[in-house]
Amino acid sequence: MSVKFQITLPELLMTELKRSADTAGVSVAELIRQTMQDRLRRDSKGKSDPFDSITGLADSDDTDLAGRVDEILYQ
Repeated sequence: MSVKFQITLPELLMTELKRSADTAGVSVAELIRQTMQDRLRRDSKGKSDPFDSITGLADSDDTDLAGRVDEILYQ
């Protein structure tokens, strides 16, 4: 069963959501659902994973990772 929920978002946030959803090939609603599920999953663990911010880093097209190690790890 689904529940309809309405929120008001700042225009800039909506623009960013649309752009991100287009990139991911999903609707804005699906992107919001996925994001909320990820957040709730992290919250249910009690603590966030300290390595979440670097997940997928090795798959990055950015080739200057060694020179940016402090920026990446300690942002």
